[in-house]
Amino acid sequence: MDVTKSNFRSVLEGIDDELEKASFIAIDTEFTGLNDGGSNKLSSLDTPAERYKKVLNGSSEFLVVQFGLSIFTFEKKVSKYVNKTYNFYVFPHTSMGGLCDKKFMSQASSLSFLATQGFDFNKLIKEGIPYLNLLEEEKVKLKLEKRNKFSNVDSKVPCHNNEISEIPPDQKGYVDHIVSKVTTFFESNGNDEEKSPAILEFQCSSLQSELIFSHVRTRYPNLLFVSAKKTCGGCTVTVKKAASSCNLEKESVDKKSLPAAEKPRIEDYMGFSEVVRKITNSGKLVVGHNMLLDLCHILGQFCEPLPEDYEEFKAMTNTFFPRVIDTKVMATTKPFRDLLPNSALGPLLKALLKAPFRNTEIVTAKDFPSYKDDSLKEHEAGYDAFVTGRCLIALTNYLGKLFYASHKAAAVHESSLIAPFYQKIYMMMVTDIPYMTLSGPDLEPSREHIFYVTFPKSWKLHDIFHLFSVHGTVRVDWTGDTSAFVTLHRKENCHFVLSAMNESTLPVGCSVISYETYVNSKHKNVASSQAAEVQEQEPPRKRSGPVMHSNSSALPSPKKSRRDSENPKLNKTQFAVSADWD
Repeated sequence: MDVTKSNFRSVLEGIDDELEKASFIAIDTEFTGLNDGGSNKLSSLDTPAERYKKVLNGSSEFLVVQFGLSIFTFEKKVSKYVNKTYNFYVFPHTSMGGLCDKKFMSQASSLSFLATQGFDFNKLIKEGIPYLNLLEEEKVKLKLEKRNKFSNVDSKVPCHNNEISEIPPDQKGYVDHIVSKVTTFFESNGNDEEKSPAILEFQCSSLQSELIFSHVRTRYPNLLFVSAKKTCGGCTVTVKKAASSCNLEKESVDKKSLPAAEKPRIEDYMGFSEVVRKITNSGKLVVGHNMLLDLCHILGQFCEPLPEDYEEFKAMTNTFFPRVIDTKVMATTKPFRDLLPNSALGPLLKALLKAPFRNTEIVTAKDFPSYKDDSLKEHEAGYDAFVTGRCLIALTNYLGKLFYASHKAAAVHESSLIAPFYQKIYMMMVTDIPYMTLSGPDLEPSREHIFYVTFPKSWKLHDIFHLFSVHGTVRVDWTGDTSAFVTLHRKENCHFVLSAMNESTLPVGCSVISYETYVNSKHKNVASSQAAEVQEQEPPRKRSGPVMHSNSSALPSPKKSRRDSENPKLNKTQFAVSADWD
């Protein structure tokens, strides 16, 4: 079901009840871009902290424009799921007088891709549901309190607001023009009290409305000024003159007695953020696929600004989403990785619809579109969320059959077999750290077989191969025109590299150091730089996260790697080994 501004409120009213009944929910998002490149380019040697930093710096300016929410409810009596899937279009506020006029980045390739998938950009911009994160909410609250307090001031006396706005230079001409019009209006028939009250109206912005009340209204205590917000943005200021002071007082009282519903409330501005908060409050299992970007964008856009510190990000995620499963982690983990050659979402579903996997029946609720196996809907957030949920059910059923001979279909959220996968988020492209661990320490595999090499700008790939030829085949990950990481295929040869490569044996302009030495040197330089810049600042207060789940034998070993066809190739990365690199 597509959800836009026109039907959002009616959908929102029923979400709480649906989430309460849900066995689990699956989510997916579509973005205006993925990564801005440059120094934020992903590397196969990123640590979880480095990967988060790159996502934070390289992706946070892009927007979620579509949010898929697929709710699965298991009915035990008939052993099947009832599904309700929502496809929310989300877009920033555009009618708040500049208060939340958000700037964002877009990537040509991402927008082009969405267009080829039939994405409706007109619907997004015209009907997209607005939102506020917690920081934006506080700013809007203060603004609304100020405006509501201002609108409650008695109209027949000068403004009592002590924070009378200064006139910006570009608005001075406008204010002078309004003063002139009101003066003419006030002086015309000013002594004829028998006539009906006259009306003068101005179409203006929210800022101009405040200026009128601050700098024009105070000059005419016997005029009634009323400001009304228009649905399409901006304001209408109405100026009235009454036949008598009694009538003027009556109109002023009538204005102040307007029902609270006619005054803007913070709830009117929260928009889609309310959905995310309802998901958080439900405490339900949340499922995604390759979901690091999804989580970062959802948290930053609808919850709170993302923290700089990686450990704080983990704590923040555990606060808002205490039970998360990434089906990409499951699919690339034994026993599944030997059965599923391609863990991209589309191919994964196709594989899971066949033996040896077993699927529980899913029935679409009344008044909701039935996706079934409609691949034409791929990359619609709602459809992808639905597919992600289907994949989790099939993967869980297989684990049940593997561990229990008489296993029958059961609710996913009741299975203890999926507990080892909680709070583990897939690390795309990284060969030896397959996932982030949100609920505890991350994996720290040995990288003693990796070396950081610097060399002259004239060097080519074959020069690096030649330098390491006596130690076997290697992989080269370029970090610049004059540096690269070199990974030995034969890890046992790592102890001979540094002793064989010293100043007397290395070519001129070339150096080789261990990965550990490189990391320590990098951290030392960063620490020194930060100490010089923020010497007088207190360190950020860190939140403590929940206790980590114990690792299961079903999870991949940190020393294992897997080539993933879903991963894009790195620039300037060459492999001098066979496809079964391990």
